[in-house]
Amino acid sequence: MRERSERKRDSSQPSRDVIVRIALGVFGVLTVAILLLAVFNDNGALQVHARAQKLSAIEAESTTLDSETKKLSAEIQALRSDPTTIEKLAREELKLVKPGEVVLVTPEN
Repeated sequence: MRERSERKRDSSQPSRDVIVRIALGVFGVLTVAILLLAVFNDNGALQVHARAQKLSAIEAESTTLDSETKKLSAEIQALRSDPTTIEKLAREELKLVKPGEVVLVTPEN
């Protein structure tokens, strides 16, 4: 009787090993598939990284535009209220002079 129970264990052992190997193989394939999906799908790691870089570029551009807006707002305020700024702009851009002033023009190289 002992021989029969030992034979049953021996004969069932290879099929159990095969089942364990198949289960590990399926688990491994599923793990690889999930990792590939996590990296390469539409919301995967590569897309998240690309979107993060795009966001950084947009934020940098936004910061630059904000500083330019502040500079232009200060310039507008100065042109509305500061006579010195208005006079400077009139002299430089419009080439205006006050009555009685003499303008010396130097030749450009």
